[in-house]
Amino acid sequence: MDDTRYKVLLIEDDKIDQMTFERLVEDEKLSYDYVIAGSVSEAQGILSSDWFDVVIADYYLGDGTAFDVLDSIVETPVIFATGVGNEELAVKAMKAGACDYLIKDPEFNYLKVLPEVIRNAVRHKKAEQELKKYHDNLEALVKERTEELAAEKELLAVTLSSMADAVIVVDVEKRIMLLNRVAENLTGWKFEEAAAKLADEVFRVINEQTKQTVESPIDKALTSGKMEVGTDRDALVAKDGSECPIFATAIPIRKDDDIVIGIAMVVRDVSREREIDRMKTDFVSSVSHELRTPLASIKAFTATILRDPNMTEQTRREFLTIIDEESNRLAGLLEDLLEISRIESGTAKIVREPVDIAAVIGQVSSALQPLADQKDIRLKMDIGDELGQLQADRSKIQSAVTNLVNNAIKFTPRAGQVSVLVRRRGKELVIRVSDTGMGIPKEALPKIFERFYRVYRPGKQIQGTGLGLAIVKETVMMHGGRIEVESEADEGTTFTVFLPLSCSCLVTRESSDEQRAMSDVPTAK
Repeated sequence: MDDTRYKVLLIEDDKIDQMTFERLVEDEKLSYDYVIAGSVSEAQGILSSDWFDVVIADYYLGDGTAFDVLDSIVETPVIFATGVGNEELAVKAMKAGACDYLIKDPEFNYLKVLPEVIRNAVRHKKAEQELKKYHDNLEALVKERTEELAAEKELLAVTLSSMADAVIVVDVEKRIMLLNRVAENLTGWKFEEAAAKLADEVFRVINEQTKQTVESPIDKALTSGKMEVGTDRDALVAKDGSECPIFATAIPIRKDDDIVIGIAMVVRDVSREREIDRMKTDFVSSVSHELRTPLASIKAFTATILRDPNMTEQTRREFLTIIDEESNRLAGLLEDLLEISRIESGTAKIVREPVDIAAVIGQVSSALQPLADQKDIRLKMDIGDELGQLQADRSKIQSAVTNLVNNAIKFTPRAGQVSVLVRRRGKELVIRVSDTGMGIPKEALPKIFERFYRVYRPGKQIQGTGLGLAIVKETVMMHGGRIEVESEADEGTTFTVFLPLSCSCLVTRESSDEQRAMSDVPTAK
C-alpha cells in the first residue's frame, strides 16, 4: 500500500459516479485528499485558487468537455474518464496533453485500476519535472561553460597575440593547431594557410653555419615526452626562404591521464643576441689588438733604452716621447672601457658648469692638428658669434667632440678635409663635424651608435673598439641633447650634435647678423 498522500480533483457530473469514487476511497483506505466538481466552470473556479497532484475528468460534462478543463491546466496531470470507448477520442486526448485515458464500464471495473493510474500519473509528472529541472540546469551549465570557454579563448588569444615570442602548437601527428601573430610574422605563414599542415612544412630548422636541416625541438619532445630545447646554432627558414636565428623550447601537452596530446613550442628571435655576441667577439679581438700594439711599442722602446746605456740624449728623448704617446693611447682606451662600464651600470654622472664651447673646440683642434698633419688633412674650424650659454660637463663635451673629430680624421684619406662648425640655432647649440672620407654604408647607419659595433669594410678595415660613438651618443643624451648622422659612401660623413642652451643666458637679437649666422648652419649632403 502506497502511503503517499495525493491531492485529487474529480470532475464528474454524474452523482452515482461521484458516490462510487467516494466509496472506493473509503473502502480501499486510499490516502487521498479529494475535491469533487460537478461542471467545467466549477472545476475552473477551484483550480484558480488551489492546486492538485492529479485531476480526473469525465469527458462529457454539463457545460463543456474535459478538453475545456485541460485548457485551464498547465502542470497538473489530467486523466480522462469516459463511457464512450472511442479510440479516436483517446488519441485526441493524449495528443492534447492528457496523461491517461480510462473507459468507464457499467460494473465500475475501471475504478480498480484507478489508484495505480493515479500513482503512475503523479510519478510520470514528477519525472518530467525532474527531467525539465535537469535540462534547465544542464542548459544553464552549458551556457555558463560556453561563456567561460569564450572568455578563456579570448584571454588566450589576447595573451598569445601580446607575447613577444612566437608560439606554435601541434598535435601528436605534428599538424599545426595554433600560430600566434609573432609566429606568423616569423615563419611567413598565416594561421589560415598553415592550419593542419605538418610542422616540418611551416617550421624548418637548419644549422646556421652548415645550412643543413636539423631535428627540431618538436621531434625531440615527441620522442622523449619531456621538455626539449634547440641549440645556439639553430636558424628558422621562413616561407620566403629567409633565415632567422632562433632559440626554441618545446613542451609536451598532456591530458589528465598523462598521455601526450600535442606539443607547444615557444620560439624566440635571437638575431639581436647573436649580433651582440658577434660584436662582443669582435670587441675582444679589437681591444686585444688595441692593447697589444701600444704595449708592444712601449716594451720594445723601453727594452732598447735599457740595453743601450750609451744611447744619445736625443734618441732617448725620442723613444721616451713615443712611450709617452703609447701610454696616453692605452690610457684613452682604458678610459673608454671604464666610461662604457659606468654608463651600463648607471653610475655615470655629469657636473654642469658654464662651458666656453669656442675654447673647447680650440683645444680639440690643437690636440688633433698633429694627427691631421700626418695625413695632410686640412682641419677647418668655423665658430660663430653669440653662441649663448652652455651649461654642461666640460670634460665630457670635450671628449665627445674629440671623438667625433678624431674619427673624421681617421676615416678620411690623405689630402682630405675635416670641418667643425659651431652655431646657435634658437635654443640649441649645434656642433657639426663633417669629413670628406669613405662614408658609411646605408645599411650600417642605424647601428653605428650601438656599443661594440664597427662598420665592416672588406679590405680596408680600420681598427677600433666600437665604443667611441656609443659613448658620444650617451654623453649627448645625458645633456638632454641629440645626435644625427648623414653619410654617402665615398663622399663623406656629417655628425650633428644638438645641445640645449641655458634659456636665461640666451642672446636674443632680431638683427640681420643673427639671421645670417642662423643661415650659416649648412645642410649636409
